Amino acid sequence: MKKFNKIAPYFPIVGMITYLIMFFTAASFYPGGSDNIPTAQNGYSVFHNFLCDTNNQFTHSGLENRGKLLANLAHIVLSITMMSFFYVMPNIFDHSNRNTKLIKILGVLSMAIFTFMYQEELHDLVVTLVGIFASMAFVPIFIELVKYKNRPFKVLTYIVFTMSIALYLGFETKVGIYYMPFLQKFVFMVDAALVIWTGIIVLRKNRVVQTA
Repeated sequence: MKKFNKIAPYFPIVGMITYLIMFFTAASFYPGGSDNIPTAQNGYSVFHNFLCDTNNQFTHSGLENRGKLLANLAHIVLSITMMSFFYVMPNIFDHSNRNTKLIKILGVLSMAIFTFMYQEELHDLVVTLVGIFASMAFVPIFIELVKYKNRPFKVLTYIVFTMSIALYLGFETKVGIYYMPFLQKFVFMVDAALVIWTGIIVLRKNRVVQTA
């Protein structure tokens, strides 16, 4: 278990980079078409397509999506990456308590549910469940961040949560849905930065402990 905990911080970093490469490759095969512009056939649109559009067998314009398999595999990689993120995040703190355990349990559970989002028939239900459990995971995170000394990291965490909630509420209520695809990508890139930064913090902390 100790050996696994030493390599675990690499998973969020390597996983996120791997996902981005796989996703952009899958998106390059997407023929076109979105909720905003169903008849478009000019490829994947950063402004109009959701990330999960690449997981659909057929596009909104009725064309077959040749990148579906790769996109599905990329989503699984992302799910594992996010599970590893919540697994290692409690390690940024100098102690272990009920809150750090809840972060790990609720966070990993929410991302395990997130794995099934690539299935079209389950998408909306999974979004709702992930939103609930991920929000619950952030409650103990915020409690522990109160005394955390890395202020930039704290600020970024607050920003990620606030934007994620806004995105989640927008999806559920359909308010501003036209702009949601672009907002989703912006939020995701900020979230990706937080995920990678968390892995780096834990790696550095482990090295300090090893050399002490």
